[in-house]
Amino acid sequence: MCTTNRAAEAMSNAHFDEVDLVMDLNSEDESGLPWSFLDEARDPGAITEGAWVVVGQGSARAVAQVAEVDGNVVRVRPLPGPVDRHRHLLHRRTA
Repeated sequence: MCTTNRAAEAMSNAHFDEVDLVMDLNSEDESGLPWSFLDEARDPGAITEGAWVVVGQGSARAVAQVAEVDGNVVRVRPLPGPVDRHRHLLHRRTA
């Protein structure tokens, strides 16, 4: 692979590693799912039920599916493992 292709791929991957919704992955409410507030989203319009997003904060990140948007509260189902393992889901962003 040439250097130009690697650079383009790295830039593309960096886009998918950006956190779409800031949240503490250890926070769970009565539903048993991690949650956050919609106004913590980079693009609140992209946070819709069924959407695949990157959630977390700092170095703790995961790919998750938005399970519910209830007013300003967003609940997600994070997938186990690193973002790289589930990157293919982010290309289509909704289920």
